Amino acid sequence: MYNPYQSQVNNQQGNIYNQDSNVGVDPLSNNINQHQQQQHQQQQQQYQQHQSNQFNLHNLQSQQPLNVPSVPLNNFFNDPTAQMGLQFSQTAFNASQQYMQQNIGQIVSNQDIKYYFKVSNSYVLKKLLLILFPFRNKSWVRQLKNDTPSNGSTDVYLTPLEDVNAPDLYIPTMAFLSYIIAWALDEGMKGDFHPELLGYATTRTLAFYIMDVIMLKVSFYVLGIESRNSKMWDLVSYTGYKFVPVLFMLLFSIISPSSTILKYMFLTGLVFSYGFFLMRSLRYVVLPGGVTGPGVGGKLRLQFLFTYCILVQGLFIWLMI
Repeated sequence: MYNPYQSQVNNQQGNIYNQDSNVGVDPLSNNINQHQQQQHQQQQQQYQQHQSNQFNLHNLQSQQPLNVPSVPLNNFFNDPTAQMGLQFSQTAFNASQQYMQQNIGQIVSNQDIKYYFKVSNSYVLKKLLLILFPFRNKSWVRQLKNDTPSNGSTDVYLTPLEDVNAPDLYIPTMAFLSYIIAWALDEGMKGDFHPELLGYATTRTLAFYIMDVIMLKVSFYVLGIESRNSKMWDLVSYTGYKFVPVLFMLLFSIISPSSTILKYMFLTGLVFSYGFFLMRSLRYVVLPGGVTGPGVGGKLRLQFLFTYCILVQGLFIWLMI
């Protein structure tokens, strides 16, 4: 039979059991456990996110770069306008290369630059004395030798090693470098030296040098002097000899910086010595009859020779000191 009091008793016993099961549980420990569970869940989420980022990075590295399609590049090379531009650029480059090879080859190979560096110690000493004291030299004619190639007999000039009157490029080159070093030494003794000044001095001196060569070459063209008598390296050699008096003048100013009168006297002597040397060396080139006589138009050429060798070279020497 149904007993209504029995259900009440069972409910009371269940409540007592539930109360007994909660006895001894600390609320603080429950909070700590919940906090540890939350931290563990956060660490798992961070680890999963880190693994996902590495996986995405690996996929990006393994894949081809985006936004760089190969189709437009192929279209560029297949474009007729682009092909025409490339052909035009290649044709212009080949033409310029051929022009440079022809002109540079004509200057260097035909005149054989090695000829101007065949020198010896005795030649260098004699040449320096000839530039500084040219008045004692009696013969200024360049010596010839007979060369017999397979196609006929020709006369060629002796090398500087065999003829002191032959032009060379060794002395101008060494004098140029020595002048730059001496100029830097002079500026250092004055307390005005900076490393940038070396580039300035080199550029300025080369500008004077190139200007001098161009001026001489243009003057020869105006005067109608044959090009076979005025080779380019000969002119470079003769105009480069000016660094010898410039170097000696600079060394003199370093040794005696206070004597202004002696400086101008020494400068005047160097200018006239180098001018006389240059006049006698270029005489066989400038005058139509060589050393035998002035020939037609010789008076004008003699005037040019004096003006260039004395006045123009004196101005260049004075500017470089």
